[in-house]
Amino acid sequence: MLITRLTLLTSNLFAQKEFYTSLLALPAQLDGDSLHIQAGKTQLIFKEQNDFDGAYHFCFNIPENKFNECKQWTSTKIPLLKDEKGNDEFTGDAWNSSSIYFKDSAGNILEFIARHDQKNATNESFNSKHILQVSEIGLPSQDVISFAKDLCSTFGVDVYRQEFNENFTPIGDEEGLLILPVENRIWYPNSGVPARLLSVSLKIETSRGGFVINGFPYEVNKI
Repeated sequence: MLITRLTLLTSNLFAQKEFYTSLLALPAQLDGDSLHIQAGKTQLIFKEQNDFDGAYHFCFNIPENKFNECKQWTSTKIPLLKDEKGNDEFTGDAWNSSSIYFKDSAGNILEFIARHDQKNATNESFNSKHILQVSEIGLPSQDVISFAKDLCSTFGVDVYRQEFNENFTPIGDEEGLLILPVENRIWYPNSGVPARLLSVSLKIETSRGGFVINGFPYEVNKI
């Protein structure tokens, strides 16, 4: 389930442009009230809303063998988030993955993840072209299990490497995951940022149709 376009809100386009071009070295262009960023296979778009107050969680895939280089590349520019024990890198045993987390200029919780079951290793030194795609977006709700089951049925996908859980359920696959936490759950790791229902627009590769999710500020369209 590839996320080809992700549209989010921000209160300051210029600060976001500076972050994504100067620090993450991604190509970006301002177009009226929108900032268009090319992150590998995904077009990441921020639309300006002056009174917007909130923060998202989303994640970028990187080559499975470049985690250490990516961590070094990132940590020289941006402070990494740590858990309560001071750890700044995180291993997902069930996912066979390695991650780091950090915040952009708007306070969004970003993640670089190396999924070690993917066949995308490279011998090149890590740089911004190895930011392969947006592979996760957080979509909170008040009833995670019901929401997850509805989305699985709509898209013809499954829960990813776990059972349905009332606090946190990911659905999809390693190319694209919808991360479904319960509303107000603090985004990992120890970010201090609660998961809130915020405007999200997605375009994904799927055989199913697009729709607006009733009762939520989420819109999903297929290619």
